[in-house]
Amino acid sequence: MLNKKINNATLWDKIRKLRELIKLEIEFKERICWNCGKGLNIYDFMSDNVYYSPEYILRLWQASVLQFHCCDCFKNLKIDELKNIEQELGKRCCLFCNKSMDIYQFSKINSDLKIYELKILWLDRNYELFCDNLCKRKYYKKYYDFLYKIKNKK
Repeated sequence: MLNKKINNATLWDKIRKLRELIKLEIEFKERICWNCGKGLNIYDFMSDNVYYSPEYILRLWQASVLQFHCCDCFKNLKIDELKNIEQELGKRCCLFCNKSMDIYQFSKINSDLKIYELKILWLDRNYELFCDNLCKRKYYKKYYDFLYKIKNKK
């Protein structure tokens, strides 16, 4: 899993660079959500896609074959996808505490994952699923303590 945190200074540098590129653009596209018609902002688009370069963001924004969702419509899309996953497998249990959880709780814990990644992990019954990081740490501590004891008995 990728850690999706970015330094604010880095983001502001990218925004500054994007502003310079937009000034050079002959016909800068105004974008609206293709679903609801709400106006979109390229800087919001940049902050949601921080790992892309300003040049690539502008190229995507200006592409005539691409359409974009606003944040609200995108969230609704995600909810619809989660409902589809839920129909395939409704509940799973934490490997450590055996607490029951659903795909919505799992997606909140793993908010950095994309929908297809959530689906792969959720539907893989061999994937070690935990309800939170504390359970995950406790499980592995107990597991490694067990291995350590076995190793020392020999």
